[in-house]
Amino acid sequence: MVCEISPADRGLLTAGQLAGVLFLGVATYGIMTRPGFDLQRQAVSNLTLGEGGWTMTAAFILSGLMTILCAIGLSRIIAEGRGRRALPVLIGLYGLGLVVAGIFPPPACCGFPAGTPDDQLPLMTPGAIIHSMAFMVAFGSLIAACFVAARRFSGGSSLPSLLAGIFMPLLVALGMTGAMAPGVAFLIAAIIGWVWLAIVVMQLAGQSAQAGATALAPQL
Repeated sequence: MVCEISPADRGLLTAGQLAGVLFLGVATYGIMTRPGFDLQRQAVSNLTLGEGGWTMTAAFILSGLMTILCAIGLSRIIAEGRGRRALPVLIGLYGLGLVVAGIFPPPACCGFPAGTPDDQLPLMTPGAIIHSMAFMVAFGSLIAACFVAARRFSGGSSLPSLLAGIFMPLLVALGMTGAMAPGVAFLIAAIIGWVWLAIVVMQLAGQSAQAGATALAPQL
């Protein structure tokens, strides 16, 4: 069961949908315009480094905070059923991981940002280690949320969550093992994750609208 959505709760859920637009929009702009950035060699998080890196840092932090707002909205509208508590918590952890990853930058490497030697390997400073841990928490929580959502929905409604839960860890594994360019693999995984979040929000909003209509039916 999902409670009817109030305007305030709808605003919280919409924040989660807009977070993906913000993050991917800023990332795409950075990929296309930052001198020396190569998605085959660097991950999107490297766009937080160097001159102009503040824009990607802001995107990480703001999109993370917006995702946390979305998680709060989910906790308010999901009344019962599978994932009632786990789904908002996991999505909130995803948002928190993004915020922390934005605060603690990754290491410079492979010729980026400008002035970095082309053959320089990542130097895992304490800040870089925290960034990597935040990345794992964020993606791990999001992947777990996909499977929780897949169990909550029935039939074809569970398919987007199931597919996202399968393909995101596969892409992360391909990137981490070098079987696929890490930057490309992680970006595709991020796109899948943001699209999944938007779909789940729409599904829950639809359930709420249906529940509201059912509740009003006897009064009509």
